[in-house]
Amino acid sequence: MLITSIRDYVQLKGRANLQDVARHFRLAESAAEPMLNFWVNKGVIKVVDSDLLTCAGKQCSACICCNLPAYPNYVWIQ
Repeated sequence: MLITSIRDYVQLKGRANLQDVARHFRLAESAAEPMLNFWVNKGVIKVVDSDLLTCAGKQCSACICCNLPAYPNYVWIQ
């Protein structure tokens, strides 16, 4: 089932933003977001403020490619 696959994807990655999830499952962001929010409401995933995240390339002072603030970031918490 897709909703459990989304949960498993975030668990495997540890952190994923809305765009990553939508792209991975070939969904519109408007379709992926309610499924992610289902797991947020269940308490297994949380939305993290993008100010607390660092870019994967560790170049946030000059990075223009990761665009962290543009999409909600979801983190596995269990």
